[in-house]
Amino acid sequence: MTDKALLSLYDSEVRAWIGQLSPGYVTELAGQVVRLIGPGEQAHDNAVLWTGLDSANADAAIAEQTAFFGSQGRAFEWKHFSHDEPFDLGARLQAAGFVPDDAETLVAFDVAQDPGDRPLPAGIRIERLDDPAACADIATVNGAVYGDSESAAWLAETIAQEKRAAPDSLSIYAAYANDEPISVGWMRHKRGDTFGGLFGGSTLAEWRGKGVYSALVAARAREALARGCRWLTVDCSPMSLPILERRGFRRLSVITPFIWSPPAS
Repeated sequence: MTDKALLSLYDSEVRAWIGQLSPGYVTELAGQVVRLIGPGEQAHDNAVLWTGLDSANADAAIAEQTAFFGSQGRAFEWKHFSHDEPFDLGARLQAAGFVPDDAETLVAFDVAQDPGDRPLPAGIRIERLDDPAACADIATVNGAVYGDSESAAWLAETIAQEKRAAPDSLSIYAAYANDEPISVGWMRHKRGDTFGGLFGGSTLAEWRGKGVYSALVAARAREALARGCRWLTVDCSPMSLPILERRGFRRLSVITPFIWSPPAS
């Protein structure tokens, strides 16, 4: 499948999907925009996920979304992909007061391929976490990696709630050394869907470069194949990109989160 065809399929099946992603989060279609509305007013809870815009209606759609979220006192993220139309959408967002955040790269992997994992160091094991209470290990790892225990605890509780609500659609994995969590990652995939999404992958600094991150990717790829999933996607950081490309992932688009915040009263 060509990159263009794969992106078109991804846009229609993933980005433009409408429904409840997880407890407290709902997606809805507003004109040529699919937006996410979450439980809080922070940008990480609210977003524009997909657009079918052109040069004639883009500015009006931007104004409509800032008015919608602003009327509720919500900040939000406009998830802009480099293949989105119109070609100057990013510049239009900045002109409307959006601030670009760090860019990521959308990559995809055909799960029929060998994920290319290698043996782990002695004493390291990979486990699938089926008990939502085990999501506390997400907070442990992310808090240590990013130095923000509050955000890590919020993320862990959000994932735990999602696991309780839809246990078959969320697969969580962790790597352990001497019973201590050293890396965590999860996969979202609803049976029957073409795509599965990989998230997380944070690894303690002292365990990087030892194949732990790759082992978590491979474990989820094997499960995806068994579930009938065809493609795995990752919105990956510059640190993860070369690792994933060595494992057979291919670049499809560059994602830039543009953040808008309501004016201070």
